[in-house]
Amino acid sequence: MKKPNYEDFIMKRAMDIFAEEGLKFFGIDKKVKDNGPTELVVLESKNMYMDYTFLMEDDSYIHFEFQTTNKGVEDLMRFRTYESLLNHQTKKEVITYVVYSGDIQNPVSEYKCGMNIYKVEAISMVNEDGDKVFDDIIEKLSCGKDIDKQDIIKLTFTPVMGGKMDKSEKILKAIKLSKEITSPYKRDMESILYAFANKFLSGKDLEKVKEELRVTEIGKSLIEEGKEQGKKEGIVEGERKKTIEIAKSLLDLLSTKMIAEKTGLTEEEVEALRNNK
Repeated sequence: MKKPNYEDFIMKRAMDIFAEEGLKFFGIDKKVKDNGPTELVVLESKNMYMDYTFLMEDDSYIHFEFQTTNKGVEDLMRFRTYESLLNHQTKKEVITYVVYSGDIQNPVSEYKCGMNIYKVEAISMVNEDGDKVFDDIIEKLSCGKDIDKQDIIKLTFTPVMGGKMDKSEKILKAIKLSKEITSPYKRDMESILYAFANKFLSGKDLEKVKEELRVTEIGKSLIEEGKEQGKKEGIVEGERKKTIEIAKSLLDLLSTKMIAEKTGLTEEEVEALRNNK
């Protein structure tokens, strides 16, 4: 089973939550007028999906792509297609920002094609100083200062920023600090940090994060979900045991094929029961 692309989910969810403040975090000091389209339909009836667009108050579009890999010019060619189609269909100017996570540094931000040079604004999250974000927020909390939306955004993104701590330490520290913050975005922040943990951590490191989240709102939700999942799995396992018992009682009476049809087991499973009789 393919592992979910957590970073794509995280970045898109963050833009859903933070919108204009998220743009400020990436250095864009413009006002959002509305969310823009993300689906483009071209002549051969092929749908092309952008990650995120905003229609700004100056009637231009800001187009965001969130990348966990760096394919260089190949990626830029795709973004250029998105940008050109959006410009053609809306007749509005488009500027593309590409946000790189996954420890990607110095990605290609332009390429030449014939007489034209295509450029994007490339942002590498690893170039941001996560240690400074932690220090600034701790200082604010110790002085009793308000934690604003920009602080929340920065704290949320610390796991993919640079710094001396490893990702496990940064996620745990961000969760601990979130407990001291009062904000309507607290649950969203914890959800995104948990998604980062699932993306980057495993084993004991992931268990530490779950334990740290246990007393938070998202942690309580995870516990309840776990209980419900356990109940469902218990019911399914109980039903399977009954089915196997029924199949065993029919071994001397019906053919393997008939037992499989009546119980829903595969013929291979019925044969295994027959062989272990």
